[in-house]
Amino acid sequence: MQTDRDIKAIWNQVVDQVKHKVIHPTLWRALEAAVPVLVDDGQFVVGFGPTDYHMSGLLVSSDHKNAIESALRELTGQTFTIRILEGTTLQDWQNLKAKEQQLAAMRDAAYQKRQAEAALAKSWEGLLEIVGRRYANMPLRTLPQARAKYIREIIPIISETMDVLMPDGQPVDEVTERSLARVLDKVGTVTEVPSALIAIELQRYREK
Repeated sequence: MQTDRDIKAIWNQVVDQVKHKVIHPTLWRALEAAVPVLVDDGQFVVGFGPTDYHMSGLLVSSDHKNAIESALRELTGQTFTIRILEGTTLQDWQNLKAKEQQLAAMRDAAYQKRQAEAALAKSWEGLLEIVGRRYANMPLRTLPQARAKYIREIIPIISETMDVLMPDGQPVDEVTERSLARVLDKVGTVTEVPSALIAIELQRYREK
């Protein structure tokens, strides 16, 4: 399955097999429009050009995806995940992988930064300091979209600090609750958002 010819031949067989199993003319057209690009790390990558990309969602809906992956397994004896690409060339795939790697690196860096800041906040006073410093260092902090970004970034830091200062299974006293409230009040004050709404966002984040 290493050559373009092999991949195209297998995809043509997959299309025929799925057509026999799933009566869905719109799906058939989407399968015919899909261009097999390559196999990469257990993924069978098929692409769509700009005019056909709107049909790509049909291939990844639950039932259709299962039918396609089942056909791939029957025809090749291997398990593949169908992967949709916006584009039809190897270069398009390489560009997408480069973007994904960059995003993953940014997420890792952001996580490490949050972890480091949470470690510094060994007390509620330390967390208050971080809350204020993060806001003071944020560019364009008077703009509503900047404040929204600040809230999204500070909530995980508060949550991770809570894991340290409010361990599960241990009773939470009034002093601790009031200390957390001070932090939420601080976030609410600098962003001009009611602290109760900040508390709701924090709860939602911790319930994920």
